[in-house]
Amino acid sequence: MRHLTLLTAAALLFTAAPVVLATTSAPAMAKKGDDSPGIPLEVQVVDKESGEPIKTAKVRNPQEKEPHPVNADNGIWKGDVLYLPDGQEIFFEKGMQLTFEVSAPSYQTAKVDYIMRKRKNRILVELDKMKLDLEDIEEDDPVIQFGRDKPIGGREID
Repeated sequence: MRHLTLLTAAALLFTAAPVVLATTSAPAMAKKGDDSPGIPLEVQVVDKESGEPIKTAKVRNPQEKEPHPVNADNGIWKGDVLYLPDGQEIFFEKGMQLTFEVSAPSYQTAKVDYIMRKRKNRILVELDKMKLDLEDIEEDDPVIQFGRDKPIGGREID
């Protein structure tokens, strides 16, 4: 009789264990991003002429202190929250108007305004290259030398 009781207990253990494991592991199988209360936003930064991603671009909200770098592979920044200098977090919500400054070295900075939607929040920002005309530089402009500078050609500048 005792042997039958052990077999019954073992059978119950093996049939009940998968049910317990399935109920305890359900939160681990949740979709990525479901734990954040903010709506995701994607900003892609590309060169206006070539359409290629700008790998060195940064996206910044004027209220934030630090800019967010884009992914170097695809030029995309993804976020769902703003981190203010005082430690406050502002989560993106439907209907919220956001302003971003998008910049990159040798490109003109762009200002983008966007109103958040419930889903599919994607912004494509095309940056123009800065136009530097070297012909405008006059040779009579004074050269300012600093104490740490090395003289050009090994001689002092007058």
